[in-house]
Amino acid sequence: MVGIDSVPAVNVKVLNLVSEKTAVSDANGEFSIEAKTDELLVFPSENFEYKRYLIKEGDAAKKQITIVMIPKPIQLDDVVVLRSINPEDLGLVPKGQKRYTVAERRLRQAGINPHAAVGGSGTAGFALSVDGIINSINGRSKMLKKNLVIERTEARLVKFRSMFADDYFTEKLHIRPEMVEGFRYYVIDDPKFIAALKTNVKAKIEFCLVGMAQKYNELNDETE
Repeated sequence: MVGIDSVPAVNVKVLNLVSEKTAVSDANGEFSIEAKTDELLVFPSENFEYKRYLIKEGDAAKKQITIVMIPKPIQLDDVVVLRSINPEDLGLVPKGQKRYTVAERRLRQAGINPHAAVGGSGTAGFALSVDGIINSINGRSKMLKKNLVIERTEARLVKFRSMFADDYFTEKLHIRPEMVEGFRYYVIDDPKFIAALKTNVKAKIEFCLVGMAQKYNELNDETE
């Protein structure tokens, strides 16, 4: 009999390499084949690892010999994830817990409120930890704050690029191709643009971009 953890392995081919006789396991995983002592049985299969069994003395006296098969791993061509999986779904963090970026986590470890550090709604009257006091003295806090600003700017750039291709700027806003990347950096830290980008409403963002593009083109014309 052939099986996997007491479950029958169906349609497994059995070959006696000496006599070249063959058999196939049935729905119960059972098969019958002629074999003598020291003859080798092999079990080739697409679904199971290659198995060999050497007939021993005394096997003929047994009512049944069980061969344990090992399933082959299934390799998938593509895996489609229909929804994003986050730490909350996996039960790693409580639902609704505030999630911080790398730069924000470093600021918190240094005893600094990330929102207050970049002019957010946080209050400046928070208590500094010992690490925070040391970091304020050695200047590391300034570096962490700068890193947070850079991180948020880069995140906005990624989002901005994903929403508007280069041809939008050249065709709709009449910005020369070589000036498109400069325009992105021109608007990326503007408070009005940041507020519009946060809404995720493309019409509001475009309305903001039209006026800024006009000023940007005028500035470039003046410098030429």
